[in-house]
Amino acid sequence: MNRQQWSRDLIIDLYKEGYLQTLWNAAEKKNKAEGWWLKSGIWSPWFFNMRHVGSSPKLFYDLCSAMADMVAQHDVSLLIGIEMAGIPLVGGIAVAMYAQNKRPQAIGFTRPLPKKARTSIEALQLLQDYDELAGSYGQKSLVEARLCQNATVGIVDDMATDLESKIMARLLVLREAQLQGINLQCNKVFYILNRNKHNRQKALDFANEKDPQLYPAALELNYIIEFDDALPFLRPCMKPEEYEAVAAFQENREQFQDEQTQKDLIKLANSQEAEA
Repeated sequence: MNRQQWSRDLIIDLYKEGYLQTLWNAAEKKNKAEGWWLKSGIWSPWFFNMRHVGSSPKLFYDLCSAMADMVAQHDVSLLIGIEMAGIPLVGGIAVAMYAQNKRPQAIGFTRPLPKKARTSIEALQLLQDYDELAGSYGQKSLVEARLCQNATVGIVDDMATDLESKIMARLLVLREAQLQGINLQCNKVFYILNRNKHNRQKALDFANEKDPQLYPAALELNYIIEFDDALPFLRPCMKPEEYEAVAAFQENREQFQDEQTQKDLIKLANSQEAEA
């Protein structure tokens, strides 16, 4: 299938099986009552969470097949999954790559930093003290993979709201390569759902990043689903008010940052769920 077919089929299945959640189909009572606060500090009436996608084996197979189709179009010698969502994905992609293209694919994954970092700048600060913080990390490597000279490395994750987690994972790969005296390329990023259309420009603008410790370069984003473009496929699956709320949020998320607006939307969603 082409990307548009994958996008249509996967967005519908992700919604129907509860990985793409809204105030109307939220799995947790907390989210039904409050919505979601994103890492960026923005409130949202919808959320994407693939952590449990292993519970949907057919969907997991389809996701990995779509990703393998995409990765196969690139010369990538090593795929690195971002902990945690990217770890099962790289395994599934590697199997699909061989099944579909007879192409063996080397994989690895990042470990979590000793302390949580929300931005790449915070990650840099943590890495400065890493030797003292990482006593329980075996060989003290935050990248579990065999890095090779002149390798082309791709970063793998489930989605992107912004690109901070991808930039941090890339930082870990390049830092580890430098420690080993290895030169490699790590400018390609692969994921399933793009939540923000501005990410492509941000990836290109990263070449102008002023901090040399972040290894500035133009990043190449590759993903299956552009959420804004795929959203119309969900119109038949959603309640009219649900669809309109998500579409309006995508158009102007700032108008949803008012507390009263949030309460009114939560009340509407909960009342319609009770009626159903």
